[in-house]
Amino acid sequence: MSEDFENNDDLLGDDEIDLSDENKKSFIINEDDINKRLDIFISEKLNITRSQVKNYITSITVNDIEKKLSYSLKLKDKIIIDLNALSKEESDIENPIPEDIDLDIVYEDKYLLVINKPAGMSVHCSPSEMTGTLVNALLYNIKDFDFVGNKSRAGIIHRLDKDTSGLMIVGKNSNIVSSIQEQFKNRTIKKIYHAIVIGLLKDNCMEINLPIGRHHLYRKKMTVRDDGKEALTYIKVLKRFKSHTLAEINLKTGRTHQIRVHSSYRGFPVAGDKIYSKSFNKYSGLMLNAKKIEFIHPITKEVLEFEIDYPNYLKNFLYSDNI
Repeated sequence: MSEDFENNDDLLGDDEIDLSDENKKSFIINEDDINKRLDIFISEKLNITRSQVKNYITSITVNDIEKKLSYSLKLKDKIIIDLNALSKEESDIENPIPEDIDLDIVYEDKYLLVINKPAGMSVHCSPSEMTGTLVNALLYNIKDFDFVGNKSRAGIIHRLDKDTSGLMIVGKNSNIVSSIQEQFKNRTIKKIYHAIVIGLLKDNCMEINLPIGRHHLYRKKMTVRDDGKEALTYIKVLKRFKSHTLAEINLKTGRTHQIRVHSSYRGFPVAGDKIYSKSFNKYSGLMLNAKKIEFIHPITKEVLEFEIDYPNYLKNFLYSDNI
């Protein structure tokens, strides 16, 4: 969380009751907030995301009763939030425990490393997943990390979905992280994915230029929507099989679930996708791999390029009779 609850004077508003317990906040709903969703109201008042509100719901009551996040606020509803619970969760996230987890390190110098993240590993901690993440592994294995304070995303420059395997760049200090993030922002980094998608693509090459935003009903899903953020995906067919296609995918933008949303929207979902495909249980994993990456070393200015082999679960399916 970006702000300290105990020192944030902006948290106290005209609609807030000053409780004797300084670790609790209480609000009375006025006319301006009638019919507003509970999670939206709390996120606005505490300056946290709606996903954080979801994880902290056990510390929030409406008229002394726990309500669903979708609850529509009514005039004079009384909201109470226990900041002790919030602060403890956030403190745990900001100080993840180093764990002895093997890392597949493709490249390393004193400034950065490139790792091959396995499928099934989350990049960083969340209230529902405090162990087993890439950050937990990095804090144990990388002895020359130079991060102070909040270590929840130490070294993390960009993300891969939990079920996506492949190459990631990790910075060893905040300056390196910022410098390479700037390359992502300027779209000078080249990232190539390989995916096995369901169905046979007719065109050898295609461009998908469709905006992506959060699904209005299912908050864990993304979707194509007119008011979403720009999302541009290039797809090239590498090989067609009986009922699947092996494709190379080049992202010009980095939206959440971009490949999975675009491919599913166009009718050829990534095989093994638990969110955007109905037949995911036929596969041993998400058939999506961040296979190549190319970027400029922020210190030496050398162009670094890396490519990895497919993970075994993807390779086995690729050479099976089921494809």
